[in-house]
Amino acid sequence: MSAVLDVVEEVVVVVVVEVVKYVWVTRWMVVVEVVLVMVLVVVLNLVGVSLGLSPPEVVTVAPAFDIIEGIFFAVYLLDVVVRMIVLRKEWYFDEVEGIMYMNMFDAILVLVHGFELMLLPVFFSGDSEQRASTVRVIKLLRIVRTLRIVKTVALFRQLRLLVTTCVASIGALFWSMVMLFLIKLGFSLIICQALQGYILDESNDMDTRLEMNWLYGSFLKALYTMFEVTHAGSWPTRVRPVVDKVSPWYCIPFLGYITLVVFAVIRVVTALFLKETLASAANDADMQIEENRRTAKNYQEKLEDLFRAVDEDGNDWLSAEEFIRALSLPSVQRYLAILDLKVSDCRPLFEILDDGDGKITIAEFCQGLNQIKGHARALDMV
Repeated sequence: MSAVLDVVEEVVVVVVVEVVKYVWVTRWMVVVEVVLVMVLVVVLNLVGVSLGLSPPEVVTVAPAFDIIEGIFFAVYLLDVVVRMIVLRKEWYFDEVEGIMYMNMFDAILVLVHGFELMLLPVFFSGDSEQRASTVRVIKLLRIVRTLRIVKTVALFRQLRLLVTTCVASIGALFWSMVMLFLIKLGFSLIICQALQGYILDESNDMDTRLEMNWLYGSFLKALYTMFEVTHAGSWPTRVRPVVDKVSPWYCIPFLGYITLVVFAVIRVVTALFLKETLASAANDADMQIEENRRTAKNYQEKLEDLFRAVDEDGNDWLSAEEFIRALSLPSVQRYLAILDLKVSDCRPLFEILDDGDGKITIAEFCQGLNQIKGHARALDMV
């Protein structure tokens, strides 16, 4: 237990040091280091929650967990208060991102956490089981705090795109579900009404009647069955009994439904979500900037590799003879073509890249080839 307290103490010290440092050095608290520390705090808190919810025979140190819980609450409260003091108006509204819902959600979580520690024992003082179940629900909300790291760490670029896409697709998802629900509702009413006569006819086989009643005996049963048919891929097990045991003519409406809804409509909805995904990726300015920066970095590294490959004597500069001889090689020409560089005459190119000292350094080489990449711009023609 002392080891756990030592870890918590170290985390608190790191958080305080990071907060003080960034309060005085910069006004911006949304930095990767602070976020990573807070995520570490949340993860440690969740580990403690998991241990605290273990059976009594596994964990018998409840007072120690109460102390640790208070320490985590102090860290969360300090995080929110310092952000509010330092960021001020930008804490709840940013000119670029608009309303800062994540900061507000953090504040709400801290208030709920305080309610859990201070007021919940008073309200449920005589009902420990009710208090425990309420606490479990409240604790699970804190994991949402870790979503803040998605926005700040480049490692989670794909995860951020996924979250952004899910948020952007809420409208399309809602109306898609509305349309599918209306289709399933109408077909459920038709099938339920059509099978009522067979279910109520006592001359039919009792087992078949019971099966039809289980699947389509009421509107809600039929609606749930059509939900399985549409989304679970189990339509043969729900349609085959009707066609085989009731009437083969039922294959006509069911095949029409499977073809129209399961095959066509679902794929249209999937294509709509794919379109939303691509649109979200294209409209995310931060991701576009990060993508362009990474592309430029990779291109710069390729040019540096090319320079080192053609620099035969390894002195980090190219003379006119070395430059012309290297760029005349077919392998170098092919590599330049891959980089979208078209070099037809080496002597004028050397004179363009050279700053007048008769040799080209790696910086001049990379900068010059970056400028002549692709088609000529209007500014280049002036």
